[in-house]
Amino acid sequence: MNIVLNENIANHHGDIPILYFLHLPRTGGTTINRMLKYAFGDRAVFHADLLADHGGEAGLGAALAGENGIYHRALLVAGHFGVAHPLVSLSPRPIGIAGVLRQPLERIVSLYDYIRGTPDHPEHAALHRLSLNEALDAVPEFAVHCRNAQLLTLFGATERDGINGALRRYPYLLGRMEALDVFAQRLLALFGLRLGGALPRFNERPALAGITPARLQPDFAAALARLEADNKAELAFFARLPPILATRPSPALVTAGAA
Repeated sequence: MNIVLNENIANHHGDIPILYFLHLPRTGGTTINRMLKYAFGDRAVFHADLLADHGGEAGLGAALAGENGIYHRALLVAGHFGVAHPLVSLSPRPIGIAGVLRQPLERIVSLYDYIRGTPDHPEHAALHRLSLNEALDAVPEFAVHCRNAQLLTLFGATERDGINGALRRYPYLLGRMEALDVFAQRLLALFGLRLGGALPRFNERPALAGITPARLQPDFAAALARLEADNKAELAFFARLPPILATRPSPALVTAGAA
């Protein structure tokens, strides 16, 4: 991976906005996280590392509520958390939100297949003997990913007024998964950087040796019908989403204009 610097990121001071990359599972987020780590080093803060450092969400919440240096050097914070998380709500600096979305039903099916093909995933044991349709009822930890999860993560809402309120509150940089390279370029450009070559992909779906993919299961059509009903708001939002959506440009988060 080659990142070209147009300016020295060390010159970015602690009073500029923090960009939050909200990583939605199975949307290319691991690829973006690798890029961020490569480009920003210790100035990219990752939610998983904070959980490990503070012994879980309770310890992290206590640290965020007190005096701490979590935000001091951060240019961006990334991970599997949402806009309502204390990392966002307690930020002492202005913020921007970034995220990649995928066609909702395709993302859920991919996540289900990925978990079943990944023995060390926390939900593998619960899912590996269940069809997708069965898992929607039997595994709450999985089902939470299957009901407008992208909207709830990015906006904390599923209805139009709530989404528009979040879009007015924060500057957003959103991209569709099929435009991942363009999204990566736009994200880096906020900091005066650009990709110097192709964006390598990470964490593609593993081979499902001995496991029947969701699409071949006899009750797959029933699962899709349920998912379509449960994700109407997200399907409608995704249908209107352009390849890149950038809102409320901020002087400190430059190049956030429309694609």
